[in-house]
Amino acid sequence: MALLDIESISPQMDNNFNAKILNYKVVDDGKFALYTIQLTVDSYTWTVERRYSEFDAMDMRRFPDRKKSFLPPKRLIRNLDPEFLEERRVELEKYCRALLELEVWYQKQKKVNSLPLLTAKFFDFHQYVSLF
Repeated sequence: MALLDIESISPQMDNNFNAKILNYKVVDDGKFALYTIQLTVDSYTWTVERRYSEFDAMDMRRFPDRKKSFLPPKRLIRNLDPEFLEERRVELEKYCRALLELEVWYQKQKKVNSLPLLTAKFFDFHQYVSLF
């Protein structure tokens, strides 16, 4: 299932900027899983919970013309199997890191000191960090 090489993604995008998926939990009587994302920017650390469908919706809006996404693929059967969910957790963490690293790099190229609104809202930056 590996779509991204974690070795090619820096563990911390800047010295004080990091994204990590701590865990997942199956909720709503086994209907779906929520992933807990921990974000750190300087001295601020917060968590956000997102379903896979929210990752998918954000990815489709952020990259509408991409033919191949870095997002781990959907799975129709046994998608709540613990082994699969752990693999997906790892892949979603890689995706979060790659996405944020890409956004930060892209914004630095444009000499802009903020993330695109869609990405910032997905990770709740607007609630915790004033410069995003």
